[in-house]
Amino acid sequence: MRAALLGDHIGPSLTPAQHELEGAALGLDYRYSRIDTGGKKLSPADLEQFLVDAETDGLVGLNVTHPHKSAVVEFLHRLEGPAKELETANTVILRAGERIGYNTDYGGFRRAIQSEIASIAGDSVVLCGAGGAGASVALALADLGVGSLFIIDPVAKRASDLKVRLKKLRPRLQTVASENVESVPFDQISGAVNCTPLGMASHPGMAFDPWRLNRAAWVADIVYFPRKTAFLKLADAHGCQVMDGTTMALWQAVEAFRLITGHEPDAERMKATLEGLLQQNNNENKETAA
Repeated sequence: MRAALLGDHIGPSLTPAQHELEGAALGLDYRYSRIDTGGKKLSPADLEQFLVDAETDGLVGLNVTHPHKSAVVEFLHRLEGPAKELETANTVILRAGERIGYNTDYGGFRRAIQSEIASIAGDSVVLCGAGGAGASVALALADLGVGSLFIIDPVAKRASDLKVRLKKLRPRLQTVASENVESVPFDQISGAVNCTPLGMASHPGMAFDPWRLNRAAWVADIVYFPRKTAFLKLADAHGCQVMDGTTMALWQAVEAFRLITGHEPDAERMKATLEGLLQQNNNENKETAA
């Protein structure tokens, strides 16, 4: 059984190791590779060809990451669950000539918030990044009872499109969309989520200075490598409650493994595997720095 991760600059991703180690623990002949699109601007035809090649090569599934989660939908036969509502998919199952899209970002983030932050009902939240992951997180926030959502994306149309979609899907949610973080009333914000690649090793930086938030605010980042981004370090130093991307990454991986392999993974074992991989990477980085 073979699967792969499709996306830009995915060399540091721990997803392949997570999948292969859990497969081995279950006695599966399971290989998981990377299809790194390397930051090249792909045409729709290029992206479709990756899917065709995956089918031809006998892959049973793909995990799809930045920046292809929304673009890939055009080439799928059908969508299930949150993927259908959001028209964005991060897991594609290749079965019997059919490409089926699923969204594990939604469930992964929702479970992470419930376990790490607890109740966020009625909160006013600023969401940075309105791409595929941002849309999934926005819907999860709405379903967790957030009162208002400020959607910030440097591409104004992407932010406004997500606002329009959320208005249709969850009309009770109050939304504001802008390309400018300066439009956010930070003194009224209860929580913040980074859904941009900023903070990753290949994308240094942060969407805004979290010291602009109230100290009582919570701050989440979906980036998990590095585990504590500059954004979270500053938020933590400011006194905010912080949530890194590891819990979301765990539940994404658990659901994706189940979808791709058809086997039930051991979530606790996958958690221990992820912690071990993160520690190993941290040690390697320290050795390199030395």
